[in-house]
Amino acid sequence: MANDVLSNGRLQENTVVQRTRNDRSKRAPDIAAIENRNWLLHRYYTRHEYSACKLLIEQELMKSDGHEYASYLKGLILRKEGKIQDSLDCFQTAYNVNSTNIDNVKQIAKSLLITGNHRRAIDAYTEAEKISGVPDWEIYYGLGETYVKLNQFQEGKKHFKRSTELTKNELPNLALARLYLIDDMIPEARNAYTAALNANPESIDAATELGLLYLKIGDTQRAFQQFGAALAYSPNCVKAILPMAYIMQNHREYDVALSKYKIAAQIIPESSALWNNIGMCLYAKQKYVAAISSLKRAHYLSPMSCVSSCNLGIVFLTTGQPASAAIYLCAAVSAEPKNPTPYLLLGLALKRLDDLEGAERSLTKAHALAPQDPLILINYAVVLDTRGKQANATEILTALNDIMAVVDVDTQISQMAKKLSKKLQREKTEVNTNQELPAAESEERQLSADEV
Repeated sequence: MANDVLSNGRLQENTVVQRTRNDRSKRAPDIAAIENRNWLLHRYYTRHEYSACKLLIEQELMKSDGHEYASYLKGLILRKEGKIQDSLDCFQTAYNVNSTNIDNVKQIAKSLLITGNHRRAIDAYTEAEKISGVPDWEIYYGLGETYVKLNQFQEGKKHFKRSTELTKNELPNLALARLYLIDDMIPEARNAYTAALNANPESIDAATELGLLYLKIGDTQRAFQQFGAALAYSPNCVKAILPMAYIMQNHREYDVALSKYKIAAQIIPESSALWNNIGMCLYAKQKYVAAISSLKRAHYLSPMSCVSSCNLGIVFLTTGQPASAAIYLCAAVSAEPKNPTPYLLLGLALKRLDDLEGAERSLTKAHALAPQDPLILINYAVVLDTRGKQANATEILTALNDIMAVVDVDTQISQMAKKLSKKLQREKTEVNTNQELPAAESEERQLSADEV
């Protein structure tokens, strides 16, 4: 480069002055006075410094009521605070300032959806669709949510599918998968969850819900993998911790499951399902006192839960406390009167209390609700036999034998059925023999009378 430009690696002074003058001629356009602090509002909001943001918003609104961005952010903050109607008023103010801004219309529609004004929300989303120059996935997603609230699932699916075509965000795919699950369309739901994960591998909700789907269809290995993936991104994700611990519990890894439940207990200490699972883990480890304590806590947190009441009944029956078991099993019957399991357990508890009539009534109800349950059939037959109703017991055993010929049942049930069948057969033989003997004696006496 020429020496008149550079001197010891530095620009000459006259060159610097010339460049400075040129820069002054290219000034940035002035920002309107009413909008010149939008950058600061945006910074406070994105940093979640809502108190400072609200204070600055009030200052801006005092200067001018027509501050669109301040009204818009105020509406977002108020909605986060649960003040939906106030937020709707703010979005309406922003819309009055600038009716061509599609974001204002979308937020109005979202607030209307939250407040339950579904028809008005649809109208607002439709208006936003008209204003928008290009297809917007948020509009179709909002329309899908609104139609789902109106129980119009087919319309909801249509809009969710349209939304998935316009974005890689996982929300439309998750909503679509949930609708598929309502219709029991398992393969389609799995594909939707997979699409959400492919677009967003770090999506915890997609991984967790896909894991629950695999758990529902019995694929525990894939379910475990999905829960592990979710926990890799969020170690304290309770939605993944609980089902993962449940899988471990089913595989009799009780200590590992309890360690997972311990983590969850620090996050959701008032979860009835959590304490129920802890109680059953302790029950499996034969720590009955601790199990009863945990299950009672679960029952306290959810008194109308049938599961915790039934489990308490099982533990009390195991520890030889049928009276206490009957109390909780009656609560379980009240909670779910169409569930046969509480009636079965209540029948067993009443049988141990020597209330055979009550046990028969309870098992009759259980049999009516589940006429092909082998466990109910064998216990029902035993109680009927104890009550002296051998004919009815034989009929129940016949039905049980027909089921065992088709379906594999527990070994204890089959052995008990064989023993009871032999007993009933023996009693029937003895009764027939006893009936034949008096008949023979009467014939002999009749002959003697004739001879006389």
